Amino acid sequence: MDKGFPLLSVLWLPIVAAVIWVTIGYGSANYSSHPAIELLDCEGKPIDPNSSNPQPYSPKQTCGSCHDYDLISKSYHVQLGADRISDDYGLKIGRPWASSDGMFGRQIHMSYLWVAKKRNPSAQHVAMTPYEYSQACGFCHVGGGPMERDRDGLRYDIRQAKHPELANSLDGDYHRAAWHKSGVVEIDCLMCHLSGYDGEARRDQLSKANFKWSATAGAGLGIVEGSVKNGDSPKVLYKKWLFNKDNTISLKIGRPGDSNCLLCHGEAEVKKRGHVWYDNRQTDVHTSAGMQCITCHTAGPDHQIRKGRSNDVMLHNELDDPTLSCEGCHMGAGSKSRPTHKSIPKSHLARIACVTCHVTEHNVAAVGTVDTTTGVAAGLPTVKGAKKYGETGKWTPAYFRLRDGKIYSGNALLPVWWGNRIGGIVHPLFLSETAKAYEKVKDAINDDNGDGKPEANTEIEITAMLRAIREVLAGGRFAHISPVYVKGNRVWQLSGDRLISIRYHPQAQPLRWTFSHNVSPASKALGAGGCKDCHTVDSPFFNSPVILDPFDAYGRPITVPMWQHVGLKRSVVEAQK
Repeated sequence: MDKGFPLLSVLWLPIVAAVIWVTIGYGSANYSSHPAIELLDCEGKPIDPNSSNPQPYSPKQTCGSCHDYDLISKSYHVQLGADRISDDYGLKIGRPWASSDGMFGRQIHMSYLWVAKKRNPSAQHVAMTPYEYSQACGFCHVGGGPMERDRDGLRYDIRQAKHPELANSLDGDYHRAAWHKSGVVEIDCLMCHLSGYDGEARRDQLSKANFKWSATAGAGLGIVEGSVKNGDSPKVLYKKWLFNKDNTISLKIGRPGDSNCLLCHGEAEVKKRGHVWYDNRQTDVHTSAGMQCITCHTAGPDHQIRKGRSNDVMLHNELDDPTLSCEGCHMGAGSKSRPTHKSIPKSHLARIACVTCHVTEHNVAAVGTVDTTTGVAAGLPTVKGAKKYGETGKWTPAYFRLRDGKIYSGNALLPVWWGNRIGGIVHPLFLSETAKAYEKVKDAINDDNGDGKPEANTEIEITAMLRAIREVLAGGRFAHISPVYVKGNRVWQLSGDRLISIRYHPQAQPLRWTFSHNVSPASKALGAGGCKDCHTVDSPFFNSPVILDPFDAYGRPITVPMWQHVGLKRSVVEAQK
């Protein structure tokens, strides 16, 4: 759900939505009568809820008895980049720590976590293993792929059962892992296809390393007691009243509903863009008219869900559908919803992206900065005074030009992190390394802006952290040690005892999360009120402040006016007077 829908006129939208429902069969209820299911365990044996120690059900054996599990496992939602993973992938793109182009293997500024290489020279080089990934990040991923099979294509649990010594190896798939006890996370079909799926129950089981039990808990089929992480052998207490007399079970299974999609995309969209659904704080004309995620994001038996092109998302770009965009839907040949834009100059349409004018409500805080100074990736909200993303409050997005030359609106998320510079490349530190350095100097780093979180913003504080990092990294995974601090559009480093900074380093640039959903009604679009919506001396379009650095030496944000951030000439702004 990374590339969104354009503005639809309230006059024709209900008609279009009705036609879509009739044509492709998506009504208000996605869930139809599914035949009763016989639950099978990982060995393909029927589950008896009355037995003394019933096993958790296996999605692969149960759903895969009718559906092509192997075909579905090849989809990008399942693989997340694991189908392209390699230890030398990052060397080709100037990011040696990365191993794929997807969420599994590619570090981004939202988490500062990345997957361990398959082969590692020492334990100090091992980043987040798939075993840890499944516990910490797996709740937002459907399972299968890298949560089921290692980089040799073998099931983790079966392989480690035969070779438990792998836990003591430097193999990034098995280092300090216990797959033979936790089981693996198979593709959880019901996560997408069951009405009322309990995502929090699944998250809880994954955090306990109860991998093969997570699907049972998420589907609400039973209660799981015990935690593999704590050394237990979990047990399932099935809800016997859910079972029919023949031990089959009847569930509301069908096409994915929006609530299923939002199990993962809901929180992610709030973090990235402040987008929400079914929430009166912001509107979305498509949702209001009854359109659902699967109205546009369709898929076939291979489960390659139709996706648009999104800035800063690189996964399987060859699958991007150019028609799944504002222009693709509304400006294509034969479109019955083609806007006229009678009062808008053609030059504007050529230079300004649709979302810039048509996504205008920003009442929910997104993450504006991610700061790792304490060793925890702390997300600082876009709304002043908010404690966390998702809180209510107005904020102004940033406008910026992308490669097509058009002006887009979105959230320019600022990175604040610590690394080690080798040549022209800054290698991000493990959060554990940053945490160790922070512990050494935490009494010297203050909270100058009063948001409850300390920030390294003075020369004394930055210098202290860089020196502490140098101590932490000594004798570790880097042969060459040159600590740096990335903040705003600068990279700070020590030259002898003197603190210097390098401007406009490419790794110090923000993540630009363009808007895609939460399309406002036509009455709220820029231009609905005439030229004065933008072309006035105090217009937010030209003069809203955009944060370049979240905190200066006094803890205050450093800003520039919007026109400067976009790259316009001062004469353009002067012409508005």
